[in-house]
Amino acid sequence: MYKGKLTRKTLSLFAAYVLAIGFLLFYFSDGLGKIIERNDLGFHRYSAIFKGLMEIFFLLYGCFLFTKQKISVLIIMLTLFSCFLVGQYFLSINYPELNFFENFNTLFKYFLPLILYLAVTDIVKLNKRPNIIPNSYRLIIGINSILIIVGFIFSIEFLSTYSGPWRFGYDGLVFAQNEASFIFIIAISLFYYRRFYQGIKEFLFWVVLLTSLIVATKAVYLYLILLLLFHLFKNVPLKKLVTYFVTFGILGYLLFSTIINKIVLNSLNVFLNVYRKDGLITALLSGRNIYFEKKIFPLIFEYWQLPNLLIGGQDVTAFYSEMGFIDVFLFFGIIGTILYLYVFYKLFMLLNFQKDFKIFFGVCLSLIIATAGHFFESGIATIHFVFLIIMVNSYTKNISKKHNCYA
Repeated sequence: MYKGKLTRKTLSLFAAYVLAIGFLLFYFSDGLGKIIERNDLGFHRYSAIFKGLMEIFFLLYGCFLFTKQKISVLIIMLTLFSCFLVGQYFLSINYPELNFFENFNTLFKYFLPLILYLAVTDIVKLNKRPNIIPNSYRLIIGINSILIIVGFIFSIEFLSTYSGPWRFGYDGLVFAQNEASFIFIIAISLFYYRRFYQGIKEFLFWVVLLTSLIVATKAVYLYLILLLLFHLFKNVPLKKLVTYFVTFGILGYLLFSTIINKIVLNSLNVFLNVYRKDGLITALLSGRNIYFEKKIFPLIFEYWQLPNLLIGGQDVTAFYSEMGFIDVFLFFGIIGTILYLYVFYKLFMLLNFQKDFKIFFGVCLSLIIATAGHFFESGIATIHFVFLIIMVNSYTKNISKKHNCYA
């Protein structure tokens, strides 16, 4: 075990700077990739380069400043890597068309939360964290919010949430709509918690609320509804609840009627179109029931062998379900899923929310991961989640007790 206290602190600070700078590079490279992909201009996965460099750095960091806890995580990662190789071998026996390179790339997408855990455990222990972390986060949220509003006003296609013209929504330079959902759920949670638990009132709270409506994904809308209900039942007496709900509902509609009408009508038209074409279940589940019929069941019952049940074996180009926990199971199997979610649980427990909000956030996040997917293997969503942990913990250590209750 490395015992150089001064060096450990210095390297932890350096890791925080690397994380913040990597976050900025990751975001803009992701945005560049989105523009290139939307215009079909060729190679667009530049963010993967920065993600790979970050993973190498933090892996070396974890190996150099190791602790018993970090050793266990490194052993789990090595076990998952072995499960992946064996699982790919058994899958290839019945499915020789598998894309090993793409699956290998996905493995390290899954590894990013585990790798960042090696550094976050040290960063949250620092008595004073560098301002570059909250400043870089606010900068990205601010820039992307401006781009979302500009995209909405001028109908700029490459800033839209969806690639086709038939669905409304703008997510700025975020590459995929599922990633946008998690990014805004995390941002809403952060600024809500800072405002109502830590007593820190910021204008970005209102900016994030407005732009989250314009993003127009079902996951964000669901989270906003659940958060509103949580807030009302937690803070508003039952007698005032109906009055507030009606008053703010009418005022909100009068102020944002154009946006609300556009969102509601667009979502309703999409729902009805899918309903007429494929039925109610497909419309409600956004077609995910079709994934079970065409992707998940064939993989398990036609191509898997017995070892795959325990260690997984997924070809992400052919059998990707877009449902988070199911994809983890398909990729790592029963054993790998338990190990992977154990480490992610340890990462989640670093989040220093008060108990009631932590339970609420954890349940909502799990529900949306289960239905929306693309969280564990999303680099940009993972980094946003890590920033949430660091920023909440940082301010929790420095605020007075009176700010630890609802304002």
